[in-house]
Amino acid sequence: MGIWGPNTHEWFITQFAAAKAGLILVNINPAYQSSELHYCLNKVGVKCLVAADSFKSQNYHKMLTEIMPELETSAPGGLASKAVPSLKSVVMMSDKEHSGAFRWETMGMEF
Repeated sequence: MGIWGPNTHEWFITQFAAAKAGLILVNINPAYQSSELHYCLNKVGVKCLVAADSFKSQNYHKMLTEIMPELETSAPGGLASKAVPSLKSVVMMSDKEHSGAFRWETMGMEF
């Protein structure tokens, strides 16, 4: 599982939830640009990515769809991308609905 974003309470809870579930959590630099993120996701083999809505001037969902256009038409949890074949699910830490992604609040991570 990868987490991409600045330090927030969702980030903190996701870290402990991943540990409790026995998952390996990979912290992805929130300043990464699309090409760096693409390389990182493939290098690590991330299956699920928890991402912030944005960081500074970066729109994370837009960057993800630049790498994986299939995200726009995928059902949440059903991503099948040629660019990042290991990634199946994207969870956005956002109040907004994003195509192809779950909302963090609906994932049952509230404590």
